[in-house]
Amino acid sequence: MRKILLLALLLSATVITRSQTYQPTWESLDKRPVPTWFTDAKFGIFIHWGVYAVPAYTTKGSYAEWYQNGLEGKDSAKKAFHLAKFGNLTYYQLADQFKAELFNPDEWAKVFEQSGAKYIVLTSKHHDGYALWPSKEASRTWGFPWNAKEVGPKRDLLGDLFKAVRKTSVHAGMYYSLYEWFNPLWKTDKPRYAMEHMWPQMKELINTYQPDVFWTDGDWDLSENVWKSKEFLAWMYNESPVKDKVVTYDRWGTGVRFKHGSVFTPEYQPELDFENHAWEESRGMGYSYGYNREEDAWDYNSAQSLVYHLLDKVSRGGNFLLDIGPDEHGKIPPIMQERLLQIGEWLKINGEAIYGSQRWRKVSQWSDGKRDYNAKKGEDIMMKLTVDPSPGYATKEVFYTYNSKTNSLYAIFPKYPSNRKLVLKDLPGAANVKDVTFLSTNEKVKTTTEGNNVVVSLPEYDPNKIKSPYAYVLRIKNYGAYVRKPKMETEYMADMSGAAVHITNADGPTGKIMYTIGNGPAMAYADPVKVKGDAVIRAFAVKEGIISSDTTEIKVTGLSLLKAANIASPQKGLSYNYYEADKMNMSVMKESKPVKQGVTDKVSLAIKQRKDKFGLIFEGYINIDKTAGYAFFTTSDDGSILEIDGAEVVNNDGNHGSTEKEGKCFLEKGYHKIKLRYFDSAGDNNLLFSYQPLGGTKMEVPASMLFH
Repeated sequence: MRKILLLALLLSATVITRSQTYQPTWESLDKRPVPTWFTDAKFGIFIHWGVYAVPAYTTKGSYAEWYQNGLEGKDSAKKAFHLAKFGNLTYYQLADQFKAELFNPDEWAKVFEQSGAKYIVLTSKHHDGYALWPSKEASRTWGFPWNAKEVGPKRDLLGDLFKAVRKTSVHAGMYYSLYEWFNPLWKTDKPRYAMEHMWPQMKELINTYQPDVFWTDGDWDLSENVWKSKEFLAWMYNESPVKDKVVTYDRWGTGVRFKHGSVFTPEYQPELDFENHAWEESRGMGYSYGYNREEDAWDYNSAQSLVYHLLDKVSRGGNFLLDIGPDEHGKIPPIMQERLLQIGEWLKINGEAIYGSQRWRKVSQWSDGKRDYNAKKGEDIMMKLTVDPSPGYATKEVFYTYNSKTNSLYAIFPKYPSNRKLVLKDLPGAANVKDVTFLSTNEKVKTTTEGNNVVVSLPEYDPNKIKSPYAYVLRIKNYGAYVRKPKMETEYMADMSGAAVHITNADGPTGKIMYTIGNGPAMAYADPVKVKGDAVIRAFAVKEGIISSDTTEIKVTGLSLLKAANIASPQKGLSYNYYEADKMNMSVMKESKPVKQGVTDKVSLAIKQRKDKFGLIFEGYINIDKTAGYAFFTTSDDGSILEIDGAEVVNNDGNHGSTEKEGKCFLEKGYHKIKLRYFDSAGDNNLLFSYQPLGGTKMEVPASMLFH
């Protein structure tokens, strides 16, 4: 049986039939399909484990795996903790205490399989550079033993776990940090580090362990050209032993994330949605990824909340990567094991609504029509439902998933209505909903229709029959086939004649594309839609016999030429206001007085006066040397908003990791008033202000263009 299982796994892993050689360009690399095993899997487990598991400490709301960075920086809490517990020992000396003496990879693998997860992603190496495999390269560049085979556990932790996991149905994958905070070669010669340290390590990992997942991180300090990311991906897709099965991601260099790469990687960013692109959101069970002793039971999400997170991602077409942090002994903390096993119990009953499913045309049915994503990290709609459900709130919420192979729609509801009546609102062709099964008890339920609403009569709630009651699933057979929403893309004409909106069918069932301009009549799409003024374009697709698509909407703005201002005596640099607050966001800067004011030669965070929780408003003028169309970009962690001549051009607001957004406008030669607002709410911070003449080269806005 074991041989049969292994053969089945090997066959299922190889899902890409290559008909081309991939070139080291994003245009070519982005065409490689995501392996179907991954898009069907939906649920994976992240594992952050390394020397940082010895202290296993950070203040709540921070990442314990960043212990060394805080210790070498300005984190007074970590320094005080370290001195009290370890005295004068350096972080590198803690590796001797990373024994992993209780590590039993077969026990880990058993928990993973019972959790219902279909893949795992182990940190082969985090930003501290410590390798969990016998990496001679790690010890060579550091100048002392710095891998798990030579110091600490004295074993190949990665290899041992991969062997155990591959005895199960779970796919084995790894995380790899491109950069290392304090590696001597990184600190002195970054291009050499990339080619002489990073590349050999990555090739060794791919060739030796042949992972199904290769999850890169730590990319943001260098461009993809310095990392040689495109060249590495071309090698991996064309020549490596995992070329047909491996899943890769989007963290390959500054500005690449969410724009290029295979799977997009939001991190504690539930507000982000990638309808036409594969994605996977990761988060910890508590807050930290690495094990943090400072976190208490109430800092961990409940099993119910974690199931809601899974439903949210899957119902929107994504995967959920849930993190665990084992301790220095090699044990997965019991609270983490319990959460995984509880999720697994739910999936045993309801997994058919998750595995192999896809986003349906109707994402979810919300009582207030929106998600509540205002709070930072983890305090989103899932926690609201778990901790503070308003009367009737959750009973009105339904997540939808769809399986195109069986033409089955799944309606998933987190709360059992007291009157046993569940209303599924606005289902096209509701009269066709006839075969409905309640998965918790595997019994057919009665339905009636009221217009396009379907009223489901649920059975009496029996706790002896309904197990793992975190959420409940209805299977609707022979219903749900639909046309996918069209894709829309705006092309601004370099000659400033306007814009062209290109509309194409999305992947999946296609149909006839219809579109409207503003409130005008629906018209059949044939050629790009020409727009000369600001407008809202909406498009949908129809096909006889199946449900029409939902509507795609795009707002075309910035087509009017913005006139230059008459500035008498411009001075170089931008004026700025600097703010600090314990809870920082855009509105705080409107309501507060600045802590500091001044002039800076360029947009930069170098003027910040503390590590995080601060804000900046830059104001002045940008001098444009040619009347033309321009694209402007902000890359920020967290939020940023750019205004030009009083009009919002780039909205990159929100609590998120380093994310790039862009906007376009036509500018007359001369000076244009700009206002750039930025805030950091916690953790890392980053801000980059760039521009690109349409048809030209993208570059950071230089100091020579900025005035006040």
